[in-house]
Amino acid sequence: MTSGELAHVDLTDDERRLLLAGLMEYGGPAAGAAALAPLVGADSVDAFFHLTDQLSAAIKDNQPLSDLDWARALVLTEICWASDLLGAASEFGTNLPDERALPALRSLQRKLVTGERIRALLNVGHVRD
Repeated sequence: MTSGELAHVDLTDDERRLLLAGLMEYGGPAAGAAALAPLVGADSVDAFFHLTDQLSAAIKDNQPLSDLDWARALVLTEICWASDLLGAASEFGTNLPDERALPALRSLQRKLVTGERIRALLNVGHVRD
């Protein structure tokens, strides 16, 4: 996880549940850890799992996160929930029906997507020329 300025985001129970499942599924049916590690700035699969564990713990405990860490949590949840190739999609284990999960995801996107967070995520996995 990253240090620096931290932001607290008020999450609903469904939003928190969706983020936590989106991060934890990479230790289960989601198969994309190796491909996604560079996207979130992890230099190995072990580092990726360490990062997702740290993000999960912070979100579970309602801790503030950096812009980069909020962006990491969201993009990994988006991929995990929607993609059968890199995520868990059809095996996603929140016990939230899609009728509740999709509105929760859209609400998270409205709360978490900012220009600063987009730049932070794009810069962490940026390939230099």
